[in-house]
Amino acid sequence: MLEKLSLDLPDLEWVALLKAERAKGKSVSEIARAVGMARPSVSMLIAGTYPAQSLDLATRKHAARILKLLRDQMMCPHLRRGISADECRTLAGAPMSTSSPDKLRQYSACRRCPLNPLQPEASQ
Repeated sequence: MLEKLSLDLPDLEWVALLKAERAKGKSVSEIARAVGMARPSVSMLIAGTYPAQSLDLATRKHAARILKLLRDQMMCPHLRRGISADECRTLAGAPMSTSSPDKLRQYSACRRCPLNPLQPEASQ
């Protein structure tokens, strides 16, 4: 039998929110129902036993919804963390900066982002 490898990596923000809800005394089933995830998945995320190869997929699938529900934030795909709607609007509306590589990457990411609040609505 293989031993469990423990790397003590920092929690992703949305997983930390799930753990915080559990620490408040909510059951795993209550948390799972509230965020729309399967109970076993929530249990493994809280326990730190969720398969690492599936964590990126779970982040893409659930992080935005969990951040919205538990922190009233949106998931920024570029920053890979939750940000407020105001911060998103500020970043999306910032002018292009060529003096900072980070700001230029953020500008480019905001232009491609499907969550950009400043993009005109697509005509139907």
